[in-house]
Amino acid sequence: MPVSNRVDRTGSLAAMAHSPPKTKTGSIKRQIDRLDPRERRFSYIAAGAAVVFGLAVYLVQTNNPKFRLAKGQLTPQTSLILGIGCGALLVVATRVDRRAAVGFVALLTFLAFGTTDFALGVPFLVLAGWLLYRSYKLQKEASATLRQASAAAAKDSATLSRGTASKSASAKGRASDPGRAGANKRYTPKRPPLPAPKPSRRERKAAEASD
Repeated sequence: MPVSNRVDRTGSLAAMAHSPPKTKTGSIKRQIDRLDPRERRFSYIAAGAAVVFGLAVYLVQTNNPKFRLAKGQLTPQTSLILGIGCGALLVVATRVDRRAAVGFVALLTFLAFGTTDFALGVPFLVLAGWLLYRSYKLQKEASATLRQASAAAAKDSATLSRGTASKSASAKGRASDPGRAGANKRYTPKRPPLPAPKPSRRERKAAEASD
């Protein structure tokens, strides 16, 4: 395989190792935004509780002949409407499956019941705070996981880069070595020595006369 192809392949592997997987990032984001089964179950319970609390406030206040509205207190009819409305909104937010939406509606429900009876609004305040804490905890864990994955990818990329540099230097050294390059040429055998020249006629006569 040519050196350039090996370098390109190694560089592409380093780039793939350096970039975090998109599917993993999307899964972490979904885990932070979406409700888990336990949170979804508590959200539906809170929706039912909002309707029950609104109905209970309405029945208690309308059946009490001594009941008088205090300053800033909601009427029984308003409490009933708010209870049913907040319960419906909690169901919708839970069906949308967004943790932030459920926490926001739970906080509104706490404010709606807090003007009538603070104790009735506490469960919704607890739900909103718990969802906010869960979102913060999951986001913190996801950030730590991504940092570890990025550090591991950077380490792998540095290792691949060092290996690529070393292979490139070895290839350049082999290309610049004339002795090594000459050793790869085809072998050419040596030419045989030329035969001795034949004696001339005068030399042959002189040799015969001497004999």
